[in-house]
Amino acid sequence: MRKHQWIATLLSLICTGLGMFYIGTPGMMIGGTLLMALQGAALFIFFMTLGFLGMLIGPIAIGLHIIGLIIPVIYFNYRSPKKPMFDEKRRRQLSSPWKIIVRTVIGLALFAGAVYAGYTSGSAPFMKTAAEKRVVQEAAESYLEQKYNEPFKVTDVDYTWATSSYQLRAHPEQEPELVFTLSSNDSSPPTISNDIYLNLLWGQQLRDQLKPLLAELYPDQAFADAYVNADFDTVERDYNQLAIADGNVSQNIRLIVFADLTANNLAQEKERVLELIRRLPSVTVPGETDLHIEYYGADLKTPDRVKKLEQDLDMNGKQSTHIFREFDISKITSTDDIEIRGLE
Repeated sequence: MRKHQWIATLLSLICTGLGMFYIGTPGMMIGGTLLMALQGAALFIFFMTLGFLGMLIGPIAIGLHIIGLIIPVIYFNYRSPKKPMFDEKRRRQLSSPWKIIVRTVIGLALFAGAVYAGYTSGSAPFMKTAAEKRVVQEAAESYLEQKYNEPFKVTDVDYTWATSSYQLRAHPEQEPELVFTLSSNDSSPPTISNDIYLNLLWGQQLRDQLKPLLAELYPDQAFADAYVNADFDTVERDYNQLAIADGNVSQNIRLIVFADLTANNLAQEKERVLELIRRLPSVTVPGETDLHIEYYGADLKTPDRVKKLEQDLDMNGKQSTHIFREFDISKITSTDDIEIRGLE
């Protein structure tokens, strides 16, 4: 009997009320089912309230679990002179291993069902099924192909319940490294919008055009990224053609420069930044240009980091030593207008 008590206790520790199914009396099985159903309901309420009732639901769920643990312990330790046949009934109740296995499996299935039902029904309003996401994915791929006349692959589809919208990531099938984002609403059929494919494509072209200038002013020191905005809907793939397009254009240029700046060479660096600003219009189209330069110690320039920066301009948490930022470089006319701020 002691062995049965330990097994029932262990099962109750693992799953709420499962030890009661191991015992298997009608009252125990009804009570175990009730505890499991209440745990599923607690899980449902937790997800439906986005966890805001966690401080209330958590203790309730723990309390239900403890109740499911205490009841088998009481059952096996109960003794009463008024019920001399109770011990014999316990032995008969636990005499058939097959019956114990069957009802324990039933209890485990009910517990799993309660947890699954509580989770799925509670989280359903805030999630989308794979089939629903696939509809949006196919709609986005069709939209992009019709708009740009080339095939695209949508790789990620994330649903945001608060705005009833999807955020997607995609890339041209011929250029998998050019990953961009776009959005979709939750209507049927979905309405696709806010794709930034051209912004990144123009930025990629501008970055390539910057390389000779950076190689001259910052030999083996500077790495660039660029993002271009245009306030017209015409599909124009060539960045340079934006110079004659109707509408305003703005560009954001970000540089990472490996250089050890000190008080002794800061004035020289300002002269170099001024020269860069004066020559940028020769490689950019007319429009407002935002220039952001981050400086890092020269010792951080390693072959592995250079390889990564050529793919993604991210220093992975490394702290820059100095920065320069001007949202409109047309305002810069001399080194007096240039402020390179130290961050150390």
